[in-house]
Amino acid sequence: MIQRIQTLYLLICLVLTVVCVVFEVKAENHPWALTAIMAVTGVLEFMGIFLFRRRALQMRVCTFCIILLLGWYATYVAFAYMVGEGLVGEFRPQLWASIPAINAILLYLAFRGILRDEMLVRSLDRLR
Repeated sequence: MIQRIQTLYLLICLVLTVVCVVFEVKAENHPWALTAIMAVTGVLEFMGIFLFRRRALQMRVCTFCIILLLGWYATYVAFAYMVGEGLVGEFRPQLWASIPAINAILLYLAFRGILRDEMLVRSLDRLR
């Protein structure tokens, strides 16, 4: 399980997701939706680590996590817009807001690793 590079990518994503959730909770003015999206992403990344025997499902989990992270940025931009309009408090972009982008890149790399393994298994099945 751990010997595959995609597992390491997913593990790093999980650690970064936990760090992002901690920073979100400590932030003075944060919407609960950002924390909820990151929590769901973290649970899916954790599940994805243990789905190494079901590569097709693992690829779907990675894809869904990337879509969730894009939704996180959409929520972040919507929140910034609401603050800019004066509807909610004060908004200052934080450094932790770049963590989901790093996660999306790592999830894409994990997806490519899983796909490479799947292609290898399929090519070996043809030889039998």
